[in-house]
Amino acid sequence: MKKTLIALSVAAVAATSANAAVVYDQDGAKVEVGGSLRVLLSKDSGERADLKNKGSRLVVKGSQDLGSGLSALANIEFRFEKDNENGFNDVETKRLYAGFKQDGVGTITFGRQLTNLDDVGLSDYTYDLGGVNQTQTSANKSVKFRSAEWSGFSFGLDYMFGEADKDEYNNKAGWGAALFYTADLAANTQLNLNGGFSQVKSNNVAEHKENAFTVGSELVVDKFAIAVDYSQNKSTNGVDSITYRSMSNSTVSQLPFNKKREIGLGLKYQYLDNASIYGQYIWGRADQVDLKKAANLRAWIVGADYKLHKNVITYVEGGSFKAKYNAEIGGGKDTDNYAGVGLRVFF
Repeated sequence: MKKTLIALSVAAVAATSANAAVVYDQDGAKVEVGGSLRVLLSKDSGERADLKNKGSRLVVKGSQDLGSGLSALANIEFRFEKDNENGFNDVETKRLYAGFKQDGVGTITFGRQLTNLDDVGLSDYTYDLGGVNQTQTSANKSVKFRSAEWSGFSFGLDYMFGEADKDEYNNKAGWGAALFYTADLAANTQLNLNGGFSQVKSNNVAEHKENAFTVGSELVVDKFAIAVDYSQNKSTNGVDSITYRSMSNSTVSQLPFNKKREIGLGLKYQYLDNASIYGQYIWGRADQVDLKKAANLRAWIVGADYKLHKNVITYVEGGSFKAKYNAEIGGGKDTDNYAGVGLRVFF
């Protein structure tokens, strides 16, 4: 059993290329075009009901067989929401990279891409609201290596390039490492263990580094999955520079912190081959240099999805985020409530 039913379902949602059309395939060269349209009708605290573009994309992939298990590859991904503003225009190049793949060894790519750390979190079964992974999950300029899998183990290494001018601070430069393990414990029972660390330079307040790590575990038994993630991010040099997760009706989004940590507990049950229910609960805490427990966060998210076709997914998702502040920074509580109905069409 390589993948369970739940794992296959999650992969189908995430991997646009699974539905890509081959437009050229000759002499070892292949070009595929695919993508997805993703729209969400949502109502958030402090906002009117609105129709949003949630990451619609057009993806072009190319590969060239070089023989002996070696191939060259390229990827371009266009989005239609500049700077993640949920609009329906302003074409943006979201991913752009090229590299090489050697069967049995791994893949190395260069460019604007997701890092290996984007795959570390395991507890987020949601479409829009969940997740606690605080590591560096993407980079504008990076070298990425992802190993092949050996006896359930694989690993990834990333190097992120920063400011090219030698007279400037090397902002956004950093590195990351990730480790992945999958084991089949019994029939239809799978254990997944992931971990990752990133260190990135920043000067948004003063020159410092942000050290972040995430560890996660997941148990999948037939159509049921449960997972737990722990993630932490901390600034060096005694700097309050880290912002908390965005909350439209909350002070916490504007406050700087030195350290934040979150635990995510996720559950998913696939009660039909084309339908599932899921949820996540999040515990969070943020500290400032001179104030421990400056803010606490509690959040819950629930949702359900239904596949009308292997390429058409509908879902409903809602949640509530509550932040509580230390009396030394004003005290009080803020609550954000979210509800939405989404549609994703893959091609």
